Formats: sequence, structure tokens, C-alpha cells
Amino acid sequence: MAAGAKLAKAIKDNRNKESDLSDLVYGQVLSTSPLKIRVESRFEITSNFIELSQMVKDKKIKVTIDGKSTTITIFESLKVGDKVRMLRAQKSQKFYVLEKV
Repeated sequence: MAAGAKLAKAIKDNRNKESDLSDLVYGQVLSTSPLKIRVESRFEITSNFIELSQMVKDKKIKVTIDGKSTTITIFESLKVGDKVRMLRAQKSQKFYVLEKV
């Protein structure tokens, strides 16, 4: 086998399978306790397969304006019906919820 053919075969044999790569997917929250998300209207995932970013967890801070303290909400936790953008990883064994859309 010629050197060029060997190199082409090596590249082909060593490239990542599509299932090994991460990609962006969309879903909708079906329940929050326990957490369940429908992915692209095809299948459902549960909390065992889900990691949440800080942008989909409750985040409140206290601020003082003109001498008055108040609490403001920066991010809210997921609610039933929320649509989310996720990163699929680890051969579809883990879904990282990035944000609400």
C-alpha cells in the first residue's frame, strides 16, 4: 500500500465518531422534582444525565440603593415548560443545561 493511501486510512480510522463529539441540543422541562427534560421532542432524560449551569439555578443578590436594601433575582431555577439549550457530551451520557431560551 502506498504511503499516501496508508496516511488516508490512518486519518479515516482515527477520526472521531459523530457520537463522540459534543453538540448543541434543545429541550423542554417536563418536571422539576425529579428533573426531567424532553430532548428535541425525541426522548426524555432524567437528573442522572443532567448537569445544570449557574444560569438555570436560583441566584439572588442583596443590593442597596439610596440606603434601602433589597434582594434582586439574577437567575431563576428551571420551571415546567421552560425551553433550554444544552450541550450533549460523553456519548450522550451527559447533558449540560447552559441556559433558558
